[in-house]
Amino acid sequence: MKILHISDLHFGHHDPALAKGFSADINAQKPDLIVASGDFTQIGTKQEFEQAREFLDELEAPVFAVPGNHDVPAVNILRRFFNPYGLYRRYISPDLEPFLEMDGVALVGMRTSRRARLEWNWGHGTISRSQLEDLEERFAKAAPDAVRVIVAHHPLLFPTEPMLQKTKRVKRADDALETFAGLGVRLVLSGHFHLSYLRKHEIDAVPQEGEPIGLSKSPVAPILVAQASSAISTRLRGEPNAYNLIEIGAQRITVTVREWRDDGWHTRDRASEPV
Repeated sequence: MKILHISDLHFGHHDPALAKGFSADINAQKPDLIVASGDFTQIGTKQEFEQAREFLDELEAPVFAVPGNHDVPAVNILRRFFNPYGLYRRYISPDLEPFLEMDGVALVGMRTSRRARLEWNWGHGTISRSQLEDLEERFAKAAPDAVRVIVAHHPLLFPTEPMLQKTKRVKRADDALETFAGLGVRLVLSGHFHLSYLRKHEIDAVPQEGEPIGLSKSPVAPILVAQASSAISTRLRGEPNAYNLIEIGAQRITVTVREWRDDGWHTRDRASEPV
């Protein structure tokens, strides 16, 4: 299965020239599925959502999306508190936490954005205890041997290199990774940091004799955490605009980063893990 992973489009604070040809490059990759991990807009206005919808309508593959913190209205406070996802549901997707099983892969979306938090920065993300408790039931809809994937906006792991802008991981990130490991999740896709990187969360456990092995079956196999940079936003943090191509096969999961440079999209690097 070929997944094209985009994030942080930020319509309203985007590069119009870059956005103009972006859908053509996406379609040229011929993905089976496009995963969009939030922040379609900059301040969550109707006009920005209309721009995002116009872009999504140009894509030929189906889109699996979750909202980001910038998709909650930032200026219209009444809308933020009383109908925070009204425009998102209208223009992007009616489902804030979608589920999809496709070509041997089961994807679960998790909403990590909130209308408010008990701190000054409402842009930070949260995974609630109830969300973690519901995951087993949600994944139970899929075939037992499906490769399990989580899609969220806020990151669960930091990059290995220092970041230009200090920020937080999603709240309960460690609890979430522990839960994901117990449920056999093998891949997490997210954005928010505007950085492209791949991390591996190793599980500190030894399989019991007779337990199955392999990425799709072993309860102690590593979890790959793939972060996508901002696709077309001008809000860069030391890295160019980029997106991820992810191929999930019978033997390997491969993540390829394509970045914008010299007025075109180019493959930057590729990482692969055995299944």
